[in-house]
Amino acid sequence: MSVGTVRDIKSVKANIISPAISAFETVPGGPYAEPLRCEQYEFSAATSHQLNNALCDSYIYVLDGAGAVEINRNKSEISEGSAILTYAGEVLVISTSSKISFLVIEVPSPITPWGSALAKPIDMAKRVIITKLGATNKESATSDREYETLFNENNGSRGATMFVGFIPSSGAPDHYHLYDEICVIVRGAGGLVTSERPLQELKKGSAFHVAPRFLHAIHNPNPEDLWILGVFRPEGSPAAAFYPDGRPAPVDMMDK
Repeated sequence: MSVGTVRDIKSVKANIISPAISAFETVPGGPYAEPLRCEQYEFSAATSHQLNNALCDSYIYVLDGAGAVEINRNKSEISEGSAILTYAGEVLVISTSSKISFLVIEVPSPITPWGSALAKPIDMAKRVIITKLGATNKESATSDREYETLFNENNGSRGATMFVGFIPSSGAPDHYHLYDEICVIVRGAGGLVTSERPLQELKKGSAFHVAPRFLHAIHNPNPEDLWILGVFRPEGSPAAAFYPDGRPAPVDMMDK
């Protein structure tokens, strides 16, 4: 994983699975053991594809289009904003009658050493396999920013949190987290600034890795919110952030 490097399907090589299916590794695992990874799948016509990861839990988010998923002999319709969580070893079949674009973020499961160390006990009776953005209430994050949780330990996630953060035009100033995170833009446009790279453009589908304690800032020059999908481990609150001097957020920006 190259920390803070923004990639999208136009900047990485396609893995052609079939004439109608391409996959793009927008956040590679790199030299790390048990890394987080992100792939974006593009179905350009009516087709279906089976996903089955023996070592990782898969956090899936639909960027565009519509289709259906079948898991554990249950079939459900999906569309933009749908999120799916499958455990390592489970078989998921995703299909469309037209086009669909979706993300698959892989998180090492509790059967791996690091995944086991980060795992939290869950109540399987509360497990949710499919949800959708808007199904739960937004919560307050730092300053005037908000987020909505899609998956965490309360609905079956075994060691990671999946959420969408809503960044207003005020942006998100320099900050860091204690968790390891993959971020993907799912709506809007803006920029990512780090100490190592100048402003990098962010648009729908832009993906990047944020390592623990890595300082970064999000710019949003537009009147509408920038929506960022995040998957991070260990599981916790998306609002857990710190400013460069170590002050925990939220902090009134007038006090900076």
